[in-house]
Amino acid sequence: MARNIFHSIRSPYGLTGVNAGEVDAVHEKTLERVYKQQLVHVSGQSDILTMGLPFIGPYNVNSIMNPILVYCLGLGYFFNMYKNKPLVRKGGVLIMSHPTRNEFDPVFHPSYIDFYENVLSETTDPIEIEAKYEKSYAEDPWYIHLYRTGNAYHGVHPFYMWYWGAHALDHLGAVIILGGDPKVAKRLGFMAASTLNDALAMASAYVGTSPSITHLHSPPLLMAQVE
Repeated sequence: MARNIFHSIRSPYGLTGVNAGEVDAVHEKTLERVYKQQLVHVSGQSDILTMGLPFIGPYNVNSIMNPILVYCLGLGYFFNMYKNKPLVRKGGVLIMSHPTRNEFDPVFHPSYIDFYENVLSETTDPIEIEAKYEKSYAEDPWYIHLYRTGNAYHGVHPFYMWYWGAHALDHLGAVIILGGDPKVAKRLGFMAASTLNDALAMASAYVGTSPSITHLHSPPLLMAQVE
């Protein structure tokens, strides 16, 4: 009940534009509005990128931000909020703050539970995950039934959330979850730290003891133009 009340609070956002017509032309006009509102110019990449993740993303309205969705929001969405090149250099470290507990909503995300327990316990490699497991989840009759008749996401949905972060996984040297459950972070293939100082000490193994640091502030969302 508390979560439902909290999620029902509307943000005081206004309309930035209305466009209609041919698809590509509308898309171009829409991007102009987005960049005018959100684009932030940044000089150069850093060794470490820090970010705080919110309690909600596209796939957990009135529900729980489970570990797979934390991963997707941080590495799939926030990491990729850039133009030209990432905010953090190749081989750098991402520190993202979120409790990241072993909590799942069985009504909305049933296949996420099995993905976490049975797939990620074997591998976190997106290529291997796709080759060995995706087909069985996509065609599972129970997942299909829950998707068609209930409120569940499709059985294959956690796979696409995992693939979404593949670029970040390939780019980064390490990911540290600040405030995250250590067992959950390990299952995701990451590390956990209880304080920012601890996280920075852990990151030093990858970027040295005097790293440059960029903080991705949110809210509001932004698109970084990295030069």
